Amino acid sequence: MTTPRTRTRAVLVCLALLPAAGGCTAGEPTGPERGAIVLATGSDLSSSGIRQDLIRAWEKEHGRTVRIVKLPDTADGQRSQLLAAGQSGNGGYDVLNLDVAWTAEFAEAGVIRPWADQLDGDFLDSVAKTVEYGGKVWGVPFNTDAGLLYYRKDLLAEYHRPVPSDWDELEKTAQDVAGAYNRKAAGARGHGGKPPRMYGMVAQLRPYEGLTVNTLESAWADGGDPDATSFTKDEQVGALQQGVTDLKGRLDAIMPHEATTMDETESRRWFADGRALFMRNWPVEYASVAEKLTPGVQFDVTQLPARRGDGRRMSVLGGQNLAISAASERPAGARSLIEALTGPRSERCLLERGFAATRESAYRESAGAPRCPPHSGTERGERGTPGAPEPRPDTRTLHEALLAAEPRPRSAHYQTFSKVVQLGVSAFLNGRGGTAIADRLAREADDALGGRGAPTAKRPADDG
Repeated sequence: MTTPRTRTRAVLVCLALLPAAGGCTAGEPTGPERGAIVLATGSDLSSSGIRQDLIRAWEKEHGRTVRIVKLPDTADGQRSQLLAAGQSGNGGYDVLNLDVAWTAEFAEAGVIRPWADQLDGDFLDSVAKTVEYGGKVWGVPFNTDAGLLYYRKDLLAEYHRPVPSDWDELEKTAQDVAGAYNRKAAGARGHGGKPPRMYGMVAQLRPYEGLTVNTLESAWADGGDPDATSFTKDEQVGALQQGVTDLKGRLDAIMPHEATTMDETESRRWFADGRALFMRNWPVEYASVAEKLTPGVQFDVTQLPARRGDGRRMSVLGGQNLAISAASERPAGARSLIEALTGPRSERCLLERGFAATRESAYRESAGAPRCPPHSGTERGERGTPGAPEPRPDTRTLHEALLAAEPRPRSAHYQTFSKVVQLGVSAFLNGRGGTAIADRLAREADDALGGRGAPTAKRPADDG
């Protein structure tokens, strides 16, 4: 009888034989693969859009079918379902669309199989790191992301202020411009409706993954090393504590307290509604902001402010990778589909239709750069606009931000680490527990990354 465990062992044997045998299927004799390629994803690719167009093109070329299985909406729900299915061997998935932070955990759990080759040199270096773990490559980058600073271009021009170059300048500009704007609005109360109060900045500080991202970026801005595996050794000492302290300083000085309940969508609403001068957010929110504010006139984006000392601009790298399920019975087809979805021309198409591409060639404009085929009149954009590309940040700005972005800590215990950060930082931002929380956070973060068990982090209401 074949069990999930024996199927997993068979997969590993198959991988060792791939170069010589040309491919094999776990638990079955080698031969033609049967059935549809099953792609499990947290984003619904069954609707119209460029990603579905690319899948259809592969189906037409290869005479095979791709069946898309939509996972739960939340990242935690997606991760839990994929891990459970992979460890039981009963998921029936062939291709997994994974968050970039999950590579190490899924590799350690035996849920995904190593990619047989090294990635080609066209992938952005920062992006390529997200599929590497333990000296192996575990998938292929599909689309990527980098944090950007959104700003009200019209208001900075009105008050004769440049785009801030570092975090200290951002805080000063935010206080001065928002203050002047609100005073002017207060004096004009008798002349029509009162505009909303302007705050200096909004960000994603609700206790979820967004808070972990903002915390890491703040720690890196205070000298933290993105490649370090400890927050309590060498030059890392104090970086996390200072980063958390600075984050609270910005919250108290230039943000609404409601920022502690904001995610990407809510912070974008505040910015687009004219309630914040600056916003830290992902490129994917650009098109939604453009529905209310005019790009290049009322708002624009740039890289996150530089850190003290060396002037580096860093953000956390986001995005998704495609990997082959360890239990796949159609590994050759899965590999072919992944190669097609992540190839140079596909990445160029993704960039033109609103995604951040993972390949260097997608950002080139030379004669030899890949080109996306013209869209037919029946095709629709990701947001339903017939035939038209999505509004997106300037390609050069996006490219520079991606080159400077860094992956989150590559640990099989990253999810535990992230939960520790969320609990501790949320408690600190809400003013319960004082500096004691920031002081112990680095030790607990190290314990979590090292797999030494989840610490008994106090919930915000328990800190007094």
